Amino acid sequence: MAAANDSIVGTQAIRNGNSSFLTLLTSLRETAATEKEFRFFEEKIYDLSERLRGERVHLAVLGQFKRGKSSFLNALLRAQVLPTSVIPLTSVPTYLRYDSKRSVKIRFEGKRDESFQSDSIDELRDFLSGFVSEEKNPENALHVESVEVFFDSPILEKGVVLIDTPGIGSTHLHNTEATLNFLPLCDATLFLLSADPPITETEILFLKEVMMRVSKVFFILNKIDYLSPSEQQEVIEFISNVIRQRVLSVIEVELYPLSAKYALESIKKNDDLLLEKSNILHFEERLKQFIIHEKKDVLTDALKRKTVDIVNNMLMHVRISLTAFKMPEEELNRKLVLFNEKISEAERQKTLSSDMIAGDRKRLMQLLEEQSELLREKSRQYLIGIMNNFFESGKEVKENDVRAAFSDNIPVFFEKELGELSVFFDKKVAEIISFHRKRADEIIDAVRKSASDVFDIPYHEHEGSVGMEFVREPYWVLHQWKSTLLPIPEDFIDRLLPRKRREQRIRKRLESQIKGLVLSNVENLRWSTLQNLDMTFRRFISNIDVEFKEIVEITQEAVNAAVQKRKLYSESISENVAHLESLVELLSRYMQQLGV
Repeated sequence: MAAANDSIVGTQAIRNGNSSFLTLLTSLRETAATEKEFRFFEEKIYDLSERLRGERVHLAVLGQFKRGKSSFLNALLRAQVLPTSVIPLTSVPTYLRYDSKRSVKIRFEGKRDESFQSDSIDELRDFLSGFVSEEKNPENALHVESVEVFFDSPILEKGVVLIDTPGIGSTHLHNTEATLNFLPLCDATLFLLSADPPITETEILFLKEVMMRVSKVFFILNKIDYLSPSEQQEVIEFISNVIRQRVLSVIEVELYPLSAKYALESIKKNDDLLLEKSNILHFEERLKQFIIHEKKDVLTDALKRKTVDIVNNMLMHVRISLTAFKMPEEELNRKLVLFNEKISEAERQKTLSSDMIAGDRKRLMQLLEEQSELLREKSRQYLIGIMNNFFESGKEVKENDVRAAFSDNIPVFFEKELGELSVFFDKKVAEIISFHRKRADEIIDAVRKSASDVFDIPYHEHEGSVGMEFVREPYWVLHQWKSTLLPIPEDFIDRLLPRKRREQRIRKRLESQIKGLVLSNVENLRWSTLQNLDMTFRRFISNIDVEFKEIVEITQEAVNAAVQKRKLYSESISENVAHLESLVELLSRYMQQLGV
């Protein structure tokens, strides 16, 4: 057994006032490493440390065509990495991540990847242009799904992942819906505006949708180099008032005027005064505060709660051992039998809870089938409406024109329906998970309570999964909506028939095509939602099983270890009691550092 003074590793750091959470986790892990029974906790503490070190802030950058979005991103990177163009770039999302080695990874539909590495910024930009420019990849003919740029930029090194989205002004309207569906996975958005014109009706409508999906928006007013100081102030007041009146009922709008042009020129000329004049440093300082004091605080709070749970388990472990050393062996054995009976009851409750979760999951799947049937009818009526507009126009109907209209409208319609269906089921799943999470925490708590009652030690409630969990990496999904079949030549017989008879034949063929398009696209959407629901429930059930198993094993191991120590060290009880009491004192200090 380790000596008492050896187990108190890290105490000096606490006494010296080093209260950083990461330092505390390091000290706590060192303490866990000194005790054989704490090795399980050592791994858990290490995982929390890695999560704290590795957390990234995901910022989606939104902007209309000609707002200078690529220039702004290049200014943040302090390098001309992204290609710029006078025409819209291909609607492909681009992820900008930190790495000491500069490279680009292109992901194609079908999950095929192509990578390119170079220290040359010009070579990286030229390679990128081949996949994200409309000139070299018109209408995304290469079927690029997403792009990742790895670059040694200071802002990326601070833990920021910038995501350049297709956003507004895309040549494909459904990309706007895809962008909106993607935003809830991000921590904040940067909404780019400029003075030419200050803000459009399209941007206002888009902003209203954005605000329903993301909690934090930073507004960037680019191109202030075109404005005099008085004009700049006038534009800032105008945009702020429009956002307050039309989008947000807030006192203050976070709007940051800057010049990406000046920032990029300052890099070329190595001119610090020009960089200061660009005003980009002011925004970067605000972003830094957001990362440290807003986003990271939420993560730190969640991890602290989990750390408190771990320390409580360690304290329970030690206190059970203390009780065992001080208790007559006969009484200890009797309490062990009683404790095992309580564990068996908790396991029965866990089984009942699992059955209830399975029932709710089944009902949710049935609800998905009902919603899918409603969507089939809604989409059928939508496509019939498009078709009827042609027949009611009074002009001669050309079948391929109707099919082209299907092709244009189906992606927009179904991308919007996907977003609405996702929000609907997110709420339903949240309600179900919340109920069962509470129930699972009660069952897990019952194990702790049993140990507390049986061995007469302090009881601490299980923290459960309170606080934010950062387990999802934002990812972009391109749904392949089936919009039409291949164009067909007009049937020879149709040309010989009177117009009324010819249009009857065309309508019949189109109605058959509508049926096929509805079935295939609704199934695409239904299957995507089904997979998400299934994965969510599988992950939730797995997490509950792991948590329950862990608390049972931790508690039972504490009891069994106490019994064994009682037998093995019956002749040195006082020495062991002193050692265990020193551990209780140390762990209590950690709890104080955690604010408990």
